[in-house]
Amino acid sequence: MNADSTTPRSKGFIPAVVRCRLFVIALWLSGIIASCVVYLTHFRIDNSVAIWFLDDDPELADYRIHNAAFGENEWTYVWLRGDSVFTSAFLPDLQLLADRIESIDGVTQVVSLAEVAGMGSKVERDPSLLDDEELIELRERVRGSPLFEGRLVPKNNEHFTILAFQNANRIKETEPYRIELLDQVREAIGANPSVLDSGIVGTTVINAELNRAAKRDMRVYYSLIAAFVLIGGRITLGSGKDLIVLIAVVISTVLPVLGLISLLQLPFNLITVMLPTLLVTVSVSYLIHFINDFHVCRRAQVARGGSIDSTSAISTTFAHLLRPGFWTSLTTATGFASLTVSPVAPIQQFGFFAAAGIVIAWLATITLAPALLSLLWHSGSRAHPRDAASVEEPRPLRWLEKSHPLLAACLGSAMLFGAFGLVWLEADTNYVEFFRPGSDVRNDYAQLEELGMPASYLTLTLQLPEATRVSNYDRHRTMQRFEKSLLSLPSVLDVHSLDQRVEELSSGFEGDAKMRSVQWMLNMAEAGKFEAVDDFLSDDRQLLRLRVMTDAMGTRDIDEFRIMLDGFFAYQPDDWNLTLTGTNVLWSNMDAHVVRTQLLSIGITATVLLILLPLIFRSLLFGILGFAVSFVPVLCTLGLMGWLGLPVNIATCILGGVVMGVAVDDTIYYLSRFREGLVQGLSVDVAAREATATTGRAMIKTSFILTGGFLTMAVSDFMPSVYFGVFFAFSILAALLADLIILPVLLRLMAPRFGK
Repeated sequence: MNADSTTPRSKGFIPAVVRCRLFVIALWLSGIIASCVVYLTHFRIDNSVAIWFLDDDPELADYRIHNAAFGENEWTYVWLRGDSVFTSAFLPDLQLLADRIESIDGVTQVVSLAEVAGMGSKVERDPSLLDDEELIELRERVRGSPLFEGRLVPKNNEHFTILAFQNANRIKETEPYRIELLDQVREAIGANPSVLDSGIVGTTVINAELNRAAKRDMRVYYSLIAAFVLIGGRITLGSGKDLIVLIAVVISTVLPVLGLISLLQLPFNLITVMLPTLLVTVSVSYLIHFINDFHVCRRAQVARGGSIDSTSAISTTFAHLLRPGFWTSLTTATGFASLTVSPVAPIQQFGFFAAAGIVIAWLATITLAPALLSLLWHSGSRAHPRDAASVEEPRPLRWLEKSHPLLAACLGSAMLFGAFGLVWLEADTNYVEFFRPGSDVRNDYAQLEELGMPASYLTLTLQLPEATRVSNYDRHRTMQRFEKSLLSLPSVLDVHSLDQRVEELSSGFEGDAKMRSVQWMLNMAEAGKFEAVDDFLSDDRQLLRLRVMTDAMGTRDIDEFRIMLDGFFAYQPDDWNLTLTGTNVLWSNMDAHVVRTQLLSIGITATVLLILLPLIFRSLLFGILGFAVSFVPVLCTLGLMGWLGLPVNIATCILGGVVMGVAVDDTIYYLSRFREGLVQGLSVDVAAREATATTGRAMIKTSFILTGGFLTMAVSDFMPSVYFGVFFAFSILAALLADLIILPVLLRLMAPRFGK
């Protein structure tokens, strides 16, 4: 590259930055300090249900209507293991545990086996309250009752029991009350000497553990990415001075974005906590190109026997990279901005703030980086170790400079074959499986499944017509038939409802006596004088609630249940309005949004690139080639997920558009250098060699930084983050191979078309 190939814009802009470098540095430093203060004073994490939906989302509106009618609460289940749950030692301890849990703020009621003992009266602390005969009678009463067996104790297993408690589910509150509640529950369990093992399941648990995982991920991500930047940057750049510039640009990119999120009082979540990792790696990749070209200019000055003029080298670098740098920033920002059309609020926020971070990273690269480089590598300063070295590139790039058609054909075929996996790619959300295998959450759910006990539930609400009363006996019989149909489904383990509870409490009667008993309880329920069923009725007695007890279900399971539910309810009265809702259903419904996000993101980014790339290179052929080598690796990555049976979820749905926006950066740099060579009169072969020898080095460095940065996500406790990081890294490597091996071969094949 000619060291004097500056443009009027660079001749004016860069000298101005150099002259005002202290002011520029002070300006960025002020912004960093202000952002840091805002971030530290306003930071909060929230992964509750409400943050995943936009305020006008109809599904969230249905959920709020349900909560307004029945209260903001949900059930959480604790399984306990002892030597035997039917002993005079275990039951008093169980009652004491139930009392302690009931006293915790946010817990409204507790149901346990201890309440069954003594003909419904609670067991006192005295372990001698029940003798052996009474314990045998209690065991027989529990084993023979559908109210208790399969609910409070598993069938044919006396070592386990279930304690259920109802707790607050404040969907608008961002304080970590769920974590505090569960910590108190676990502390109470730990103080119980009769409990040998325990576990907790429920949406409260998942929400709390997601928040814990997000906090842990932030600490781990930030530590690992900081270490990676320090070590990897030092190895890649080979100079402490360049490392200082790199660190300054990274901090100047990340902190303003974090500060802006905090300033807008938006909570961080499992999606937005990935922002720093992404911004660090992308900002570093931009800077690598700038620093690499800066030292190429300095080496050219040394090779010509002249003195080192850093301002001139920076100006030449700026002039050379201004156009490709601007376009790569635009295309990358487009990839992220495409996520703002997502109906999932955290993904929308991720896209917006990532795009803003890209803009900030580019501004820091063309202002702060030149200011620091001119200060640290001032004219007449000691040469960079590589400045005095030969202009010859390292041997590995010598091999890459040559054309490798067979290898390119094999790589291209492999990528296309991988893309066929898209046929099997589908969306599925199961929040239990979002945690690592072997984690407490997954083990606790697995234990209940092994015992044949329900670990989750779906909520059905039934709006009764005004003319139909709760006490209507025909309504009761219709609901009984409907609930019997529900119980016939393989995914349904139990149903908790008003009518089911009334039937079970009347199980000791037959014929007319049973009908009178049922009618009496229905009348009492309608009058609000039957506390045992209040949880299933709204205050106005026009809404009924059913809890359909199941194993932990993913989206596909819930969708299948919904289809069968529609079939069963088609035979019920036309004026009955049934709604499926609840936290699990809301999470499941997000899959439709996830698929839409994936398709829209890829579609928007692909459309923008198809328009921009021909304009960038002023060539339709260059634009199509650039698009192809950036798009195929993305399809290969998503196809690989399909081959491996990994579904699209709330984290991996952002891969398509984002990866395409990032992968096209190196393509733009490479084709810009190649086109520059053609303009200078070089042949296609020589232009390709020059592009590989110069830009290729920076491409390898940036890909190394991007790959290593995103692989730090592999240590996350949140499996979607792990998959996002691993597949993002894979796609970057695939894009690098496409740029350095496949693209040069395609360019040489198209040589006759470049002659003019």
